[in-house]
Amino acid sequence: MVDKRKLKKLAKIIVNYSIAVKKGEKILLSGYGFEGYPLIKEVYAECIKAGASQVEVRFSKSELGRVFFEHASDEQLKFKTKLDEKVADSYDAMVQIVADDNPYELSGVDIKRRYITQKARKKISDILHKKRWCLFYYPNLASAQTAKKSLEEWEDFVMDSCIQDWPKEEKMQIKFINLMKKVKHVRITGEETDLELSIDGQIWKTCCGKCNLPDGEIFTSPVKNSVNGVIRYNMPTRYNGHDFDWVKVTLKNGKVVKEESNNQKALTEILDTDKGSRFYGEFAFGLNNMIKDPTRQILFDEKMGKSLHMALGKCYDECPNGNDSNIHWDLIFKFKPAGAQLYFDGKKVYSKTKWIDKKFAFLN
Repeated sequence: MVDKRKLKKLAKIIVNYSIAVKKGEKILLSGYGFEGYPLIKEVYAECIKAGASQVEVRFSKSELGRVFFEHASDEQLKFKTKLDEKVADSYDAMVQIVADDNPYELSGVDIKRRYITQKARKKISDILHKKRWCLFYYPNLASAQTAKKSLEEWEDFVMDSCIQDWPKEEKMQIKFINLMKKVKHVRITGEETDLELSIDGQIWKTCCGKCNLPDGEIFTSPVKNSVNGVIRYNMPTRYNGHDFDWVKVTLKNGKVVKEESNNQKALTEILDTDKGSRFYGEFAFGLNNMIKDPTRQILFDEKMGKSLHMALGKCYDECPNGNDSNIHWDLIFKFKPAGAQLYFDGKKVYSKTKWIDKKFAFLN
């Protein structure tokens, strides 16, 4: 069982810092799976203490999702009402706590059917994500097994990676961003990797506990058509119920023209989702040094210290590059195992295990 003192600390961070609940506000508190209830209870209590006028608690389970996708007609897959949009717009903030007891529950579902529903409900999702929101993956036995850790070890890892001094982290991230704003061109080399892209004029954002927990990254989007070369993402990952030990892509003028993986069929299927799924919507650096090893859970792995990740698909509205898609898939490139070298505007700034440019030495 997760340490109750840590649960209370995390609930306070989520309510008072991440979504900053104010008196009289209406909060949506969603639980995906029932094992996250201990934290949902603490978050609920903190929202009430903060003066929220209403905290609507919803629970769902991926097993019911599988039943829906297996039996729903096309009309049911697309169903929504104007009332759904009005309800979504009535909330001031949203907290999502995921505790799936089987992360592969939907792996056998036709991905095209899932995307029909996702596309139909995109406007509702967009409304909610324009509010203040926070997403957290609760440590349970299923996620511990995915990470290949004991339950107790996993619980401590998850909580400790989230319970941090996020305002202090934000100051460090702002310092990093102020340097990156001056960079126009990035080159990444390493094992089976030689990739170039432009970030000239792109907007950078901090990630310091306001939306995701754990957190710890800065992100932007590459100039859409600027990405050229090849990169081998070396951290194992899971997306839409499919496992990938590695993913290697070759790009020309921003578009993936060749893809390779130990799970080739699923990779190609995901990349063929729509017109935007073979272009990047995000470029980011992971900065959370509490996260050192892969867990096959993107929310953790994308924050890994001394790594970068690039998301195929939809860009974020706050860092636009014109790419839209039904997918947003973060693929992680850890520097050390790749023997990575980073070049900013032609100058080598990182080599294998550390930042060698003095301006970036504070990141070591």
